Amino acid sequence: MQKILPTLTKIFAIIFAIFFVITLVSAFFFYGLEQHAFDAETYKSALLNQGVYDRLPAVIGDQLVLSLGVDRCLENPVSCETEYRSEELESCLLDALGSESYRALSNNERPLTKAENERITPCYEKHGYPKTEESEKEFLASITKNLTAKDWETFIIALIPPDELKNISEETINEIFEYLNGNSDSAKISFLKIKERLLSEEGIDAVMALIEAQPDCTPSDLLKITQQEIPVCKPPDVVLPALKPIVKMQLNTAASAIPDQKIIMRSKNNESLIEAQSLRALMRLSPLLPMIFLFLLTLLVVRDLRTWLRWWGIPFLVAGGMGIILSLITGPLVQTLLSIPLVRGAPMEISGSVIQLVYDLANTIVHSLIENIVLYALIFALLGLIMIVAAIFVKKTEETEEAI
Repeated sequence: MQKILPTLTKIFAIIFAIFFVITLVSAFFFYGLEQHAFDAETYKSALLNQGVYDRLPAVIGDQLVLSLGVDRCLENPVSCETEYRSEELESCLLDALGSESYRALSNNERPLTKAENERITPCYEKHGYPKTEESEKEFLASITKNLTAKDWETFIIALIPPDELKNISEETINEIFEYLNGNSDSAKISFLKIKERLLSEEGIDAVMALIEAQPDCTPSDLLKITQQEIPVCKPPDVVLPALKPIVKMQLNTAASAIPDQKIIMRSKNNESLIEAQSLRALMRLSPLLPMIFLFLLTLLVVRDLRTWLRWWGIPFLVAGGMGIILSLITGPLVQTLLSIPLVRGAPMEISGSVIQLVYDLANTIVHSLIENIVLYALIFALLGLIMIVAAIFVKKTEETEEAI
């Protein structure tokens, strides 16, 4: 019995040590994610590190040129002018396509197949194409068709400079995480600074720059100025000063239609938020489980300094090493998973610069989260290595004293 008890004690100690390693490695990830994934500073730092505020105007310019240059009605009429579609036409399209295909095509989630196009053609022939505000569409098309990505970039920078964009973005991020962390009932984005900029001299100059990018006006186009309308052309230099008051008046009208702020998150049902908070609480408490196993391990086998250093040092080193290895594997794995939907599966109407920006930003955020996990694992690995070395030193010291 006296021989069996020490053996059982050692077996249980090894089991507790294994559970300690497993739970500690899990705690590296759970605790690290809880501490940093829900911290606004993580995302604000990622935006700064990737130079998003400087890159965004050019990226939006590329996207606008691509979006405004694609005739979605021609490529996929089901996704076009859904708000103007008659009930009869909508019912016919549903019958022809089925609810699932109709939903996917209406949201432009995939291209229209040749067979589907043949099935919907009779619907449009019978009920007609939706009646749209052609004058508004023609006006927008005539303005945008002559604009390059650089023109849009210049316009966006004049309207919202990078510093102003940074302030608005960081305020919005703070609002979102105040809501997610339970410190606020809602999250909102403020448009006050955008409205102020729109009504300022810089806003007027930005619109004038778009007008100057248009082809020269004809005499009939110049008549629109006398009717307090903005012409879709570039007036002579002598006429430009007379156009500014008209632009200012139109901007006042546009600014009045923009709300001061818009709520983007609000708790309609607190159950989901409460569940998320409960999950985060468990993630925060995840280090308690390895501490329990470590305590049980200590009760079973730690009797002196040497056994304490050895029975703590080895699990610390193993857990730290496993944490470092898993963290280094996680980075490339997440990058691969991100590349599938973003790079390979992105819709054609999304520009490459948008995909690249989102991909770079996501990688930076993931890298930041993994860095913290590696740091926790490295601390435990170094601590374990020091304890193992100290245990060896203590053992040699004891053997020396026994020899004397």
